[in-house]
Amino acid sequence: MDFDAHMRPHKLCLCKGVSRQDIAEAVKGGADTFRKLVEKTHATTGCGTCYVEVYAAFCEEREKLKAAQAGQETLKF
Repeated sequence: MDFDAHMRPHKLCLCKGVSRQDIAEAVKGGADTFRKLVEKTHATTGCGTCYVEVYAAFCEEREKLKAAQAGQETLKF
């Protein structure tokens, strides 16, 4: 069985190959607006069908970063 195939990160943007981890790294790297995220990752610039999922991931990662900077822990329901 090929375990590496199961360990590949889930791509939110298939056209540009952008994963959730890529979005998290871009946010930590200074992408504090969605426009900056798109400029860094090129997510949503292909077919655009991933827009909602990428935007939601961006918002969540931005909130996690803000909470971490404020010394708060985020709760996930």
